[in-house]
Amino acid sequence: VENADWQELLDCIVLHDPDLTIDEDHARWRLEPSSQFSTKSLYLAIAPSLCHEALSSIWEIRLPLKIRIFLWQWIRGRLPSGVEVLKRNGPGDGRCP
Repeated sequence: VENADWQELLDCIVLHDPDLTIDEDHARWRLEPSSQFSTKSLYLAIAPSLCHEALSSIWEIRLPLKIRIFLWQWIRGRLPSGVEVLKRNGPGDGRCP
C-alpha cells in the first residue's frame, strides 16, 4: 500500500510542472494567521484540549505560577493537602474533603 501511495505521489508531481516564474520562494504555516511557524499552533493542532474552559483560562491569568497550579489542581479536585499533612506527621488520616 505504501509503495502504491508513493508511486501516486510521484505521478502527481510529474503531472504538475513547477512554476519557476515566481521570484522568491518561502514557506507558509497555515496554522497561524501570520504564516509563521509556532510550536503553540502545532501543539494545538495535534493535541486539542478537551478540558473545561476554566482550566484553560487559568493559564492566561496574570498570577504567580504556583497560584495558577494551585487553582488548576483545585478545579480538578486534585489538591494533595491531606496526603501532604500526613507526610509531615500532621493531624488527620491523610484524607482531606
